[in-house]
Amino acid sequence: MRLTVFAFTVAVLGFASVSSAGQGPSGRYYVTDESGFNKIWQFQGNTLSSFGTVTAGADGPIVVDGNAGLVRSVSGGFSGGGGGSGAAYNLAGVPLNPVSLDFSLYGGHGRVIDAGFDGKNSYIVSGLFGAAGVFMYNGDFSGPGSLMFNLAGTAATAQGITYDTTTDTIWVSDYDFNAGATGGRIRQFSLTGVELSSFAVVDDQGNASERNTALAYDFSDDTFWMNAHVENTLGFGFGELWQFSRNGTFLQKIHGKQFDSTAPGNILYWGGEIFATGASAVPEPATICALAVGILVPLARKLGTRARRA
Repeated sequence: MRLTVFAFTVAVLGFASVSSAGQGPSGRYYVTDESGFNKIWQFQGNTLSSFGTVTAGADGPIVVDGNAGLVRSVSGGFSGGGGGSGAAYNLAGVPLNPVSLDFSLYGGHGRVIDAGFDGKNSYIVSGLFGAAGVFMYNGDFSGPGSLMFNLAGTAATAQGITYDTTTDTIWVSDYDFNAGATGGRIRQFSLTGVELSSFAVVDDQGNASERNTALAYDFSDDTFWMNAHVENTLGFGFGELWQFSRNGTFLQKIHGKQFDSTAPGNILYWGGEIFATGASAVPEPATICALAVGILVPLARKLGTRARRA
């Protein structure tokens, strides 16, 4: 019922179509950087903005809570028993209170640099340099966390993660040093860990990205964005942001310098999530149902009135 209602809601509201070439995301894409600038960058349309983070070191996992109007991020790169401190910010970047992610129960697991959010819970993926799995925490990263499922094979290199509000599934992105010309893959999993689909991260010119991070789902146009680690395909250095359709069709790539000439050319992004315009970033199930009822009831009454007149 949840997915049917959401699909109907999207159809009725008529969310924006896929961005035109050369434009940034329809929703506001918040990304953290690995490159030491200590900022959270925001891409939307043809604009780029940023705000500073309060913690030292590179932030990684980030969630955007549209219901609360908050961005939460914590330091990234920790693994096998490390922990990450960070902060909650309002959507304009004003720091409000500290948050932290405790990964101490999961020694031996790999690097953590990205997160997803379903309106209530946050999800992180731990992979690459250790055991790999998908974990669930509270929405503010608090709690001991719980292992949802393990990742194996090349999926065990995963470093990007996002929650798909349309299908109630998890997507992760490979960070596979050995992928070569084929590129890494973006993989869709059920909440119980069954792999449902995947596609290769290859652009329209055949350039493949084997190391993919900052994975984010934009439900305003049903597309995915990620940081693709490739060299000089736009002439600005590495760390491009690539957009794909749900079925894996490459749509476009952008770089910060397209929107701001003072933006760094050699930046890499670790974590990423999207606040979609026109609605809460990720509506909770109750919100979705209430919204659908608010649309369906008046529509049913209107149809019923027409039927009686006929």
